[in-house]
Amino acid sequence: MKKLTLLLSVMLGVNLAFAQTGTQINYAQFEKKLAKSNEEIENPKKSASEKTWISRAELLMDVYDANIMNARAGMTLSEFNLIVGAPKSKEQVEVDGVVLEKFIMERVNFYFNEGTIQRWEVTNPIVEKPLSIALESLKKAIELDVKGKKTKDISNDLVRLKNQHITEGSNVYDSKDYKGAYAYFKSAVEIAEMPQVGKLDTAVVYYSALAAQLGGLYNEAIEMYNKCLDLGYTSDGTVYYNIYEAYGSKGEKEGAVKFLEEGFVKYPSNQNLLFALIQDYMDRGEDPAKILEYLKKAIDQQPDNAVLYFAEGTLYDRLGNFDEAFASYKKASEVQPDYFDAYFNMGALYFNRGVKYIEDANKVPAREVEKYDNLMAQASAEFKACIPFMEKALEVKPDDTNTLETLKNIYFRFRNESPEMKAKYDAIMEKINQ
Repeated sequence: MKKLTLLLSVMLGVNLAFAQTGTQINYAQFEKKLAKSNEEIENPKKSASEKTWISRAELLMDVYDANIMNARAGMTLSEFNLIVGAPKSKEQVEVDGVVLEKFIMERVNFYFNEGTIQRWEVTNPIVEKPLSIALESLKKAIELDVKGKKTKDISNDLVRLKNQHITEGSNVYDSKDYKGAYAYFKSAVEIAEMPQVGKLDTAVVYYSALAAQLGGLYNEAIEMYNKCLDLGYTSDGTVYYNIYEAYGSKGEKEGAVKFLEEGFVKYPSNQNLLFALIQDYMDRGEDPAKILEYLKKAIDQQPDNAVLYFAEGTLYDRLGNFDEAFASYKKASEVQPDYFDAYFNMGALYFNRGVKYIEDANKVPAREVEKYDNLMAQASAEFKACIPFMEKALEVKPDDTNTLETLKNIYFRFRNESPEMKAKYDAIMEKINQ
C-alpha cells in the first residue's frame, strides 16, 4: 500500500517555519500549562467561558507538535537536523523487507527511508491522545460561544486540528495500525463537516474507508465508501470494487454485486471490477457473458471510446473466445491508434496460445514424435504471429519491460532461422542492457 506522505504534502502543504526547534522544546513548561488548564476546567467560573476551552485546545495542539518535535512526514535529513536536532543514537531496522534508519530521541523515534521521514512513534508523550482532547475542548467552546464571538478563532483552530488528525492518521496508517488510522481520519472528516469548517477532503474520506477495511472494520468502511460515492469520488472505480470486497468480508457479496455492475458501466477499463464481476457471476451460477450487455449499451452510447472495446476484448479473452477478443482489441487499436494495451493484448493472445501448445507437447509420450513435432510447430507459428503486435506495442511504449522481455524471448527462439531475426535479437538485447 502506498505511503501517504504525498497525500499530506498536497493536502496540507509543507511549512517548515517553526517558532522553536525540537531541541528548544520546554517539556516541563508544557506540563505546567497542562496542570493549569486541568485546574481551570474544574473551576466553575472559568469552565463556563469559551476562552478557557479554546486555550485548552490550542495548548493540546501545541503538545501534539511538541510530542513529535515539530517534525513532519517527508522531512529531509537536513531539515530534520535544523528543526529537530541530532538524535541520541541511530540504528538500522528492517521493516517489511525495507531497511530503515531509526533516529532515537528522548521522547520519540523517527524512521527514515531514503533520507526522508517515513513515520514516527512517540515513546514518552507529554500527554496521551492530545488531539482527541483538543477536539472535545473545541466542541465545548462551540457549545459555550452562543453569540458566535469566537467563531473565527474556533474555525481556524478546527482547520489546524483537522490537518493534525490527517498527519497522525497517515503516520499510524504507515505503521499498519489501520484501526488507529481510521479513528484519526474519521475525526478529520467529522471536523471538516462542521459548519465552522465546511470543507470536506474527499481523499480523506476515501482513506478513512480504506483504513477501516484494512483494519477489519467493514461496516465503518462501507459507510465511508458510500460517503465517497455520494460525494462523487470513485478513484477511477476502485471505490466500487472496495465496497464490494467489504461486503464480501461480511459474507454479503450477493447483495453487493450492484456495486460491481454500476462501477463497471462507468469504469469498464478497471480490471478489478471486470474480473470480480465475472467471478461473481460464475459463483452464482450465472453466465458471465451477460456482462457483455453492459458493454454493448456503453458502446452504443460511446462508439468512439477505445477503452470500451478493450474491456470487451478483455472479457472475451477471459471467457476463452480468441476470435472475438482479437476483434475487440483490434477495434480498440483502430479507434485509438496509439493504444498500447490493445496491441500488447493482441500479441498476448497469440503468445499465450503458443505457450499452451508447448504445454500440450510436453505431455505427449516420447514415442509419439510426430504429434510432439506438430504441436511445437503450431507453437512456433503462434509466437511468430505474436511478433508484429508486440513490435507495434513497443513502438508506442519503447521502454515497456514486459514487451521487451516478450520480444527478447521470441527473437531468441528464432534467432538462428534468419539473419533478420538474429539482428532483431541483438538489437533488443542491446536496448535491454543499456
